[in-house]
Amino acid sequence: MEAKKRVDDLIVISGHLATLLERENQALRARRMAELGDTLSEKNVLLRAFESRVEGLAEQADDLAQVDPDLRERLAGIGVKVNRLIDENARLLKIAIEANRRVMDSVAEAVKSCRPGAGTYSAKGAVESSRRGVRNVSISVDRTL
Repeated sequence: MEAKKRVDDLIVISGHLATLLERENQALRARRMAELGDTLSEKNVLLRAFESRVEGLAEQADDLAQVDPDLRERLAGIGVKVNRLIDENARLLKIAIEANRRVMDSVAEAVKSCRPGAGTYSAKGAVESSRRGVRNVSISVDRTL
């Protein structure tokens, strides 16, 4: 495949990837986690296609100099946009993962606090529980992350 065709393909693939990342970032900001499963497989397909075109260009580095400078500049511009979106995506995913971890830790702590302890002996020799099971456990979630 000639270098110009690979550059054209990279521009198209990068455009689709940018659109997908914008959609995924919006879903992360709005906490619509159900939408992320749909974007994951599409993102993997686009990234594999992108990687194969980049590898092909690396093999044709000399031919890349023959590609129209405007086309190369356009590819560089969309590359900057995709990199910015990837950085934002990584930050938003890290926040979502941390928020979910905190919720799970809170649930685990609530469950632990409900479990009765081993108990101790009273002055008369009877076993008394040192922890009484809590019947209702309330959990609050801080969504300001």
